[in-house]
Amino acid sequence: MDKFVTDTQALVKFMMGKKVINEKAHQAFRSADKGEGIIVIPAVVLMEVLYLFEKNRISIDLLQTEDLLKSENYQFEPLSLEILKTASEITDIPELHDRLIAATARYLDIPIITNDPVIIKSSFVKTLE
Repeated sequence: MDKFVTDTQALVKFMMGKKVINEKAHQAFRSADKGEGIIVIPAVVLMEVLYLFEKNRISIDLLQTEDLLKSENYQFEPLSLEILKTASEITDIPELHDRLIAATARYLDIPIITNDPVIIKSSFVKTLE
């Protein structure tokens, strides 16, 4: 079963019914919906969803995301000390939130769904392309 970490933009686009980045990324979310794959949602992604909703920049709120997590194919990943230590090793992603999302993927040793060019260029993580 395929397993991926999602970044905030990919998760929000999918939840809003929009195509996620590219066909492979969109298929990863559809597979999770069918019970055929797993999407890991890092704690920092939920923090960003909360913030963006409060600033009226997105229409997806934390409760909708919580509903998604009721499915065993969408898994919440807390921000642990191990993930923070992993983040300290990532030297080519300067933005903290992005680095924490990337660190989650690196710690779990699974690819990340993102279209962020800085994360895509990182030598520390694999991305779904």
